Amino acid sequence: MRRYVFVMGTLAWLTACSGSGASDSAVCKDVVARYCHSEACPEVSDQLLPGASCQATLLERTGCGSEDFAFVTPTRERMLECRTPFVQATTTTGRPPSCADAAGFIEACPDVAAFFRGEPPPP
Repeated sequence: MRRYVFVMGTLAWLTACSGSGASDSAVCKDVVARYCHSEACPEVSDQLLPGASCQATLLERTGCGSEDFAFVTPTRERMLECRTPFVQATTTTGRPPSCADAAGFIEACPDVAAFFRGEPPPP
């Protein structure tokens, strides 16, 4: 039963920000919020160079703070794929992801990490 609830909760959350109702800006803001909740993790604290205010810095750096933001590189699909470890643990941005999930995000998605650092994607 727990597994069923976990799977259904994850599916509900993934579709909540992937359907036509969620803008690219909303998807990007969701990932930024989840990452910034993990900024105290020693494994990830320096990886994205978030500055004094993690969310404000990353939203400005990426441009996804703007309501007309649209993904190019990385694509929306790639951002949703990389967001998966964050939403597996919790369906709310108010609860920080585990440090392992945050570190996994950076390790598995170097292109998205480069996007958040304001760098061109790795070759």
